[in-house]
Amino acid sequence: MKTFTRIAAVITTALVSFFVATPALASEGGEKFDPAAEFSAAGQPVDMVAILIVGAVLLAVVLIVSQLVGNLFEKSGK
Repeated sequence: MKTFTRIAAVITTALVSFFVATPALASEGGEKFDPAAEFSAAGQPVDMVAILIVGAVLLAVVLIVSQLVGNLFEKSGK
């Protein structure tokens, strides 16, 4: 079981690093990046469903990864 947990932690780390690096790999020189364009201005509606979905996914990822990392440090009863 410990081997499975280590493999799962490595796969999770690889996926997270891939998703963090993807925007940098996908950027092209022709388009300028405007960080302020991503935020809504005053008076514009906010998509609460999208915010709740992203929050639930992030919560699930944090709980799963913490469980996997915690399993690495459990003492065996034998």
